[in-house]
Amino acid sequence: MSFKSLFLSAAIISLLGCATEEEVAVTTELTDGAFLLGDVTLTEKGEVTVLKRAQMKIYSNDRYMFAFMHEDTTKPDVGAGLTEWKDGALIESPIFNQDGPLEGLHFSLDIEETEGGFLQSIEGLESNGHVYDMVETWDRQQGSPSAFDGLWKLQDRVSEEGGEIAEFSEIKMFGGGHFIFSQSFMVEGEMQQHFGFGEFSIDAEGVVTETGIASSFEDFAGTQHKLTMELIGENELNQTFLWDGKSITQSYIRQ
Repeated sequence: MSFKSLFLSAAIISLLGCATEEEVAVTTELTDGAFLLGDVTLTEKGEVTVLKRAQMKIYSNDRYMFAFMHEDTTKPDVGAGLTEWKDGALIESPIFNQDGPLEGLHFSLDIEETEGGFLQSIEGLESNGHVYDMVETWDRQQGSPSAFDGLWKLQDRVSEEGGEIAEFSEIKMFGGGHFIFSQSFMVEGEMQQHFGFGEFSIDAEGVVTETGIASSFEDFAGTQHKLTMELIGENELNQTFLWDGKSITQSYIRQ
């Protein structure tokens, strides 16, 4: 795995919970929810670089997902997969990234929980002849759990006219009143990759409103989209919305 992907998927520090400004108390697990990246600090041979970018990460129902636009490649960088707490450490096993399915990867993360979120760090990360120490600061976002929380993979997408969109794939996650999606599709023979994340709310009639925060799509931030969502049992989800005046239904299966 490249440094750019590992950079976002691994962290090694002790798992702690914040008690006061002067001392911290040990905790065993990070509470599920949605988090926005505060900053990333990279240190190499005493030289410190601080990066800021729009990036979200969600933990929910033993699953996780993150997404952002990488500053070097100017392409989406996405990871999603399974989580398990073992011996006080969080084990992340990615099963998808922006390019498709993954298998056989596992990362042991020790997390320092803070009053407003958590820290992830890794020391001695080697890549292309460089050795970095990295610290990520994450800020918890307000939001409530929902029945849709978890990681979902698109199984089918049908437009109002009855046509299916060829070579369209999507991974989507809900948790802590927020969502993240990663999708790919072909345009004029060229593969397109996109991501987006934001807030979601559910009204008394069950209508979901998604409000964009950041995305690879232009003008996504601040936009609102209405969706009708329905669970089929515990492990299937249907999502219907209007796009360019046409109704589209997407069917997902829980991962």
